[in-house]
Amino acid sequence: MNREPEARLWHAILAHALHDAATGKDMAYLDSPDFRMVCNLAGLDPQAVAERFDPERFRRLIKAA
Repeated sequence: MNREPEARLWHAILAHALHDAATGKDMAYLDSPDFRMVCNLAGLDPQAVAERFDPERFRRLIKAA
């Protein structure tokens, strides 16, 4: 994982967006140009992130934290 400050920032932005999607606030984000841009800036493959995103699992992680 890239530990450059900018990449960490984009990872945090992506995590926040995935949190919103998991809680039902903005599921459409996962199919947006902004999502693809944030993933690319974080050094991640947008398609892989979207395919692996499991809202139910994410919600369980949120509750556990």
